[in-house]
Amino acid sequence: MKNAVAIALVAWCLAARAAEPPPVDVTGGAVAGERADGLLVYKGIPFAAPPVGPLRWRAPQPVPPWDGVRAARQFAPACAQTAVWITMPKSEDCLYLNVWAPEPDGQRGGKLPVIVWIHGGGYYGGSGAEARYTGVNLARRGAVVVTVNYRLGILGFFAHPELAAESPRHASGNQGVLDQVAALQWVRDNIAAFGGDPGRVTIAGESAGAGSVALLIASPLARGLFQRAIAESGSNLLEPPLDRASAEARGVAFARAAGAAHLADLRAMPVAALHQQAWSPDVLIDGYLLRETLPDAYRQQRHNDVPLLTGWNADEGRDLAPEILGTSEFTPANRPALMGKLLGHAPSDALLAAYPAATAAEARAAIERFTTDWWGWRATTWAGLQQRYGRAASYVYFFTRRPDPPGPCSYGCGAGHTAEILYVFDNLERDRRPWSQTDRQLAATLADTWVRFARDGTPNGPGLPRWPAYDGAAASIRRIGGDAALPPFDLFRRAAPGDGRR
Repeated sequence: MKNAVAIALVAWCLAARAAEPPPVDVTGGAVAGERADGLLVYKGIPFAAPPVGPLRWRAPQPVPPWDGVRAARQFAPACAQTAVWITMPKSEDCLYLNVWAPEPDGQRGGKLPVIVWIHGGGYYGGSGAEARYTGVNLARRGAVVVTVNYRLGILGFFAHPELAAESPRHASGNQGVLDQVAALQWVRDNIAAFGGDPGRVTIAGESAGAGSVALLIASPLARGLFQRAIAESGSNLLEPPLDRASAEARGVAFARAAGAAHLADLRAMPVAALHQQAWSPDVLIDGYLLRETLPDAYRQQRHNDVPLLTGWNADEGRDLAPEILGTSEFTPANRPALMGKLLGHAPSDALLAAYPAATAAEARAAIERFTTDWWGWRATTWAGLQQRYGRAASYVYFFTRRPDPPGPCSYGCGAGHTAEILYVFDNLERDRRPWSQTDRQLAATLADTWVRFARDGTPNGPGLPRWPAYDGAAASIRRIGGDAALPPFDLFRRAAPGDGRR
């Protein structure tokens, strides 16, 4: 009996070992993942040194090598943050990424396209390990999917004169975006070992992740690190970012409020103490990562010229208006000022007439709709820059699908901010909503489309709806999820003439 048990145990161990994929050599050493869901999955691979102690606020440093085989079967903690919706463990030691890859297929030949997902969260929250970003269903379609962490909030977007003084580049701030560049460099150097093609990398993100895509398109540091770009519900640099002097002055004021005389004092403080001080993360023109606004990069043709797929959702304003405007008090009296806050200048009489509000209820509806339309204006302005100054095509979508029945919801309701994410990852099962067959078919189509774009640089292909390149006309904007009226972009265009310059 004992012999039978021993034999069974040995057989089980051998089977378990056979189920594990062989170790993969990457920068720093070897990693061991697992077979799951018919894929090879690697979680928590370091792409930079832990940014702790004297490395806090430094640009990402090389991965320290390790001995033996490092287990890569569990997600690393999310980056330290103040966002309450992230309930997983958090740590300042957080510069890790995750990979989902199809099993090697000798019949397929060649390397697979790579999708690198940059999470949203306002640059103060989020994680590459959130369940909605699970890469299983995209990878099954023939792509290698990578999700990344990057430093957030005060730890990821902090400028200070002492940081500039210690930097070889005399740069300060933008640490979180520098982390993204480091992750892309890791992909360039290592993704072939997972079956991915380093010459067909798509950067993709939503909200602040989409803003990061814009930053990477404008940054000379990211040149050659990606060949396509997807930006969902977000953009950056259409408005002037902070200059270095202003950003560093904010940093000095923060240090003073925290009781820190020098940068060393700030580095010695625990993360919890830093988070006790209010901080709004901002990207700045630091002269290193970022040298100009996105429109200026396009006008001077210094942008990273790649095919661009971007768009927005039909109910963005329901979620974003209170957050962006800093108030939930929407009245007929404050409507012009709130619209002007988004535009950067007073709205024209024609714009005010397009969003009428005689009552408080009408004012709320008008400001939410204006915020949605302003979000769409930003997306089409960005696509227009690519269409005008780039060689590669741009594609624009308007996501209009409102699930039926709606089910319980507090954010991203209807076609609200973030609503498209579960569809493009084909991860509807991550939400307990009673999805209809229409929703499931739409998710399958969008996942196919995103992978097609990553593979070929176009969202068009056999079995997919025709999607024309954006040419400035309404007919070139693809409605996803049903027909819907487009915003009065002609009024926005008259209020902000040119190609995005205020």
